[in-house]
Amino acid sequence: MASSPSEGSIRAPAVAHTPPRNNLLAIAAVIGAGFCLICSDACLRVASSELPLGQVVAGRSVVGCALLAFAAWTQSALHWHPAILSPAFGLRVIGEIGAALFFIAAILRMPFANAAAILQFIPLVTTVVAAWLFAERVGWQRWCAGAVGLVGVLLVLQPGTSGFTWWSLLAVAAMLCMSLRDLATTRLDRSVPTLLVGTVSAAGVAAGGAALMPFAPWSWPSGEAVLLVAASGVFVAGGFYGMVQAMRIGEISAVAPFRYGTMLWALLIGIVVWSEMPNLLAVAGILIVVAAGLAMFAHERRLTQARLAQARTPS
Repeated sequence: MASSPSEGSIRAPAVAHTPPRNNLLAIAAVIGAGFCLICSDACLRVASSELPLGQVVAGRSVVGCALLAFAAWTQSALHWHPAILSPAFGLRVIGEIGAALFFIAAILRMPFANAAAILQFIPLVTTVVAAWLFAERVGWQRWCAGAVGLVGVLLVLQPGTSGFTWWSLLAVAAMLCMSLRDLATTRLDRSVPTLLVGTVSAAGVAAGGAALMPFAPWSWPSGEAVLLVAASGVFVAGGFYGMVQAMRIGEISAVAPFRYGTMLWALLIGIVVWSEMPNLLAVAGILIVVAAGLAMFAHERRLTQARLAQARTPS
């Protein structure tokens, strides 16, 4: 029989045990996640030479949805949540659908690394739009980073030169859709499990891809195409899960800058697989966008450290 505490005894308060931060492991997870996401897009680019856009996007999303649903089920996160019907969730799914369709369409018609570089402008766009829509305070450093990043994007796009292609506007549309997705995510109920968000979003993208069937009839895929689409789904699920784990086990200020590692993977895959070497203007633009983003992250980290130091200072 278990002994009960005596009347005069003092119980030790329960201590909430939070998992220790492991920035090195989190950084490795972010770099690996970036590699997975770029490989996912590369697989679809190859498969798209045989299959229409809607079919490859839907196929990848079905595989990714199944894997994310399984991961959510193992963590008891696969259940109904009222927030799924909220406007923020709906906007997030719409942004995810647009991002997938526009970006895959873009990489079919422009250099792989150039399209990936335009996406690196997302954090800067999100910051500016958040200031406009949600009245969030944006200092001059953030505005400067946004302006410099825009210059970098224009160097990648190269409007008015022989290096410009109207198809690059598809990558810009994908970037705007991803910004919408990220902004909507910040308005989601925090009690919604992350893996549930990923599962529902993947299901939405699968439906979006299927909706294109009347415009480009689906064809019977070869074994190679099936493997490529399936591999793309595995990669996208692995990338999503890696990003989630990184944000959980590491400090965001330490981990976030390494998300720009996707640019390195995009450059390497573009060069090795398709012999695509960006011109000097595009390379300069890529470096400027990445530098602007890193500067913004460094500024945010200093602000966070200053707030923590101020909070620790006794009044």
